Amino acid sequence: MHDIEQPVTYYQIERTIASLLSLWSNIERSLSKSIERLHAGKETKAPHGILRSLDVWSQAIKQNNTDRPLQLLLCNRLIKMLKEALVIRNLVCHGLTGILAENKLDGTEAHLRVQLGQDTRLLTWHQLQEMFKWMSQSEQLISALTNAALEDDPLKANEQLFVWEMFLARK
Repeated sequence: MHDIEQPVTYYQIERTIASLLSLWSNIERSLSKSIERLHAGKETKAPHGILRSLDVWSQAIKQNNTDRPLQLLLCNRLIKMLKEALVIRNLVCHGLTGILAENKLDGTEAHLRVQLGQDTRLLTWHQLQEMFKWMSQSEQLISALTNAALEDDPLKANEQLFVWEMFLARK
């Protein structure tokens, strides 16, 4: 964790880019493994691309699970948040135009400057750290939702997901 008294350095803000890529790589692997588990024994073509993987996975989680409200809420929330984070990932990967370290003298917060098409943003250190907090839990939530979807008993499935209810309150 960053010491509030020390300014965020250029090196630290650069490392946020590596963290973003690493988190997405882990999430993609988790989605692939979960899709394989959910489609075990079925002949399916592996989805190509993050958005397609999110769609295939979430459809499998939601399929025939209308009696599992917590599972549906968690899945919808996670997908919404991941799709928003994917926009940030794409902006950083394809539209990074600047990196600025924190300057305590003039109050400038460390940030990344990004532009992709008409979308121009400053992504602050604080915003990225907040996003990383919940993204770092995504792999476990993907796995928990996959396990719940594979559970025949809806009550047991919901019991497995109770620990994730706090995820619904994020953002």
